[in-house]
Amino acid sequence: MATPSHAQAVKSLNKSPGRRRFVFKSFNDRVNDIDINVYRSLDKLKPAPSDGSSFFRDCLMEWRELNTAEDFISLYEEIMPCTQTLPLVLLHKESLITKLLSRLHMKARLSVDAILRLIAALSRDLLDEFVPLFPRIVDSLASLLESGGDREPDIIEQIFTSWSCIMMYLQKYLIDDPSVVLKVTAKLRYYPKMYVQQFMAEAMSYVLRNVPRDEQLERGIGIVMDEAVKDPSSCIESVAELLYNIMKGYSSRFHSKSKRVLKLLTSEAFYGSGDKANQGKLILFSSFKL
Repeated sequence: MATPSHAQAVKSLNKSPGRRRFVFKSFNDRVNDIDINVYRSLDKLKPAPSDGSSFFRDCLMEWRELNTAEDFISLYEEIMPCTQTLPLVLLHKESLITKLLSRLHMKARLSVDAILRLIAALSRDLLDEFVPLFPRIVDSLASLLESGGDREPDIIEQIFTSWSCIMMYLQKYLIDDPSVVLKVTAKLRYYPKMYVQQFMAEAMSYVLRNVPRDEQLERGIGIVMDEAVKDPSSCIESVAELLYNIMKGYSSRFHSKSKRVLKLLTSEAFYGSGDKANQGKLILFSSFKL
């Protein structure tokens, strides 16, 4: 019978034509193969949960069929009584997120994907009530990466698929003041591995690209620019990556919403003078170089 480790081994094989067919891929190749774009996913997004249920409960029941890992079964039995209805999920939100995050570690790696999907599903039920949970979630994701997850392409993909889904589900609650989510995500946006910064920039670009008013966009980009001025060696590449993803469209073209970003980034008034002006020009140059 195939096991998760067998599936992992198959995913790690190079299946392209040539002499090295079926040779194991390098870590860099596997990271480069990760493609996270929840907006153009082929999986149809359910517009509503099942009758009398919740997105969280539906997700829990689905993963109960798919995942038989001991850690997940234990979690399932513990939280199932709190998920019978949406009002129960809302009532027990603190307990649910605490139990989910407490199991988000590499020792339970066979349950990580399911737990991350459950966290994303919970955000669909809680909506704006989920936003205050961001600091705890970001800390847990950073801890998972630091404890070895940043060397596991599957874990990286699972983390940023979940986070991208959360950004998509909560976008309407974040675009009015993007500074809220930017301030609590610095630990992931400036994580020391560049590929982590790239995946995070891609997820965060959805929010900044869709802010409705220019002053909100200026406030959000102003925050990351200030971060780059304070610590250029750690932040400039990440900020450039974020700006690049905001402006990036398909087929190497600019996104249709990139004009106002470009207008802001090329405005002398936005940068002022001194360090911010110097770092701003460097970041702008770096974002076009990507």
